[in-house]
Amino acid sequence: MAKGEKAAKGAKGGAAEESPMALWVGRARAVGALVGFAVAFHVCRGQGFPLADAVIRALVAAVGMSLVAWWSALLVLQALMRSAAAQANREALEAAAAQAAAAQAADPAASGRGFAMDEPS
Repeated sequence: MAKGEKAAKGAKGGAAEESPMALWVGRARAVGALVGFAVAFHVCRGQGFPLADAVIRALVAAVGMSLVAWWSALLVLQALMRSAAAQANREALEAAAAQAAAAQAADPAASGRGFAMDEPS
């Protein structure tokens, strides 16, 4: 490869774009960690813990809440993906039914050509 091609590749940044799911899960983990730290620190300081102990406990709570937020975000996103897939399936079925109805309306003679299940052959 020429030097110009390598420079053009390097100018892109090299890293692949992050998926929307990874972006939302990362945001949820960050918010969970911040909320866990803030709540635990506030509770520990309110109970009279020394600053160092309160910070250590708040860090442990931040890790725990980060995991809970990660798991919750995955469950929510999974439910959203399932509902989107079901909606797409419903729309495809409705479009197929509408197309069949339009074909039926365009050629009414075609309806008598098929076999009925209750008629003897």
